[in-house]
Amino acid sequence: MPGAGSPLGGAEDGYGLSLKEDARRYYGAQLSFTVRGEMIPNKDSFCELDPDVKDKYGMPVLRFHWKWSDHEIRQIAHGIKSAKEIVQRLGGKVTTPDLPPERAISDGGFIIHELGTTRMGDKADNSVTDSFGKSWDIDNLVIADGSVFTSNAHKNPTLTIMALTWRSMDHLAARLRKGEV
Repeated sequence: MPGAGSPLGGAEDGYGLSLKEDARRYYGAQLSFTVRGEMIPNKDSFCELDPDVKDKYGMPVLRFHWKWSDHEIRQIAHGIKSAKEIVQRLGGKVTTPDLPPERAISDGGFIIHELGTTRMGDKADNSVTDSFGKSWDIDNLVIADGSVFTSNAHKNPTLTIMALTWRSMDHLAARLRKGEV
């Protein structure tokens, strides 16, 4: 970046066209892409109560099992191929290492928009909660976070989590007023 601790010590000079020419001469131009996609729920990604490990109150902690599926690996392969084609069509040169998609994909937990594990649904046999986040198994347990999502695309889920939480709490308040909880 011109002037920002560059090895040339701010060799660029002037403004307007001369500054633009100096920036091109001394720094070139770079372009980068980040490939994002949706992780589809799979049988290898779930959590359970650990039968051995307990927290400081003696309660079992969660044990997580997690794995990318072929679906995500194929998305990354397609994204890498598409990004390279874009750069090449623009006349650019791809300078990143040529990694297989299994190595190019981010580690799980890196993006921090992980969702799921207490899936919301319409029946107890295929989900953990109803459409209001109420557990099928425990009447007074309401899950009000991103774990009720069945999946997520790329965008930050915070506003959707807030909307679902508000809706769940309105439903819980109505149940409380009726004496159901």
